Amino acid sequence: MRMKLKSVFATPLLVGALAACDPGSQALLAGASLVTFVHTDKTISDHVATWAFDKDCSTLSLANGEGYCHEIVTEEQRKAAEAEAAAALAGTYCYRTLGAINCYRQPDTMASSAARVR
Repeated sequence: MRMKLKSVFATPLLVGALAACDPGSQALLAGASLVTFVHTDKTISDHVATWAFDKDCSTLSLANGEGYCHEIVTEEQRKAAEAEAAAALAGTYCYRTLGAINCYRQPDTMASSAARVR
C-alpha cells in the first residue's frame, strides 16, 4: 500500500519537475522554495526528500556540516536529551584559568570562588 501511495504522489512531482524547464516555472519554484525555506528552514526539495526517505532531510544541516538526512527525533526524545545534558552540566564545576576554562566533576578546593564559571 505504501509503495502504491508513493507512486501516486511521485507522478505529479515528476510532471512538476519537467515543467520546471520553463524559465517562468523556474522562477515560480525558486520563489516557492524561498518562502518555504524562510518558514520551515527546508526547501521544497528537502520536504520531498524527507517524505521519500522517512528521515529529516535539510540543506541547512548539510551546509552546517551535519549531513543531509537524520533520523526523525520526536519531541519526547529531544526533551529527554536536553534533560540529560542539563544534568551532566549541573554535575560539572568549571573554573577560569590562564587562557582556558577547565571543568571537573568535583569542586576544586584550591580554586578561588571568583574563578568559578557558571
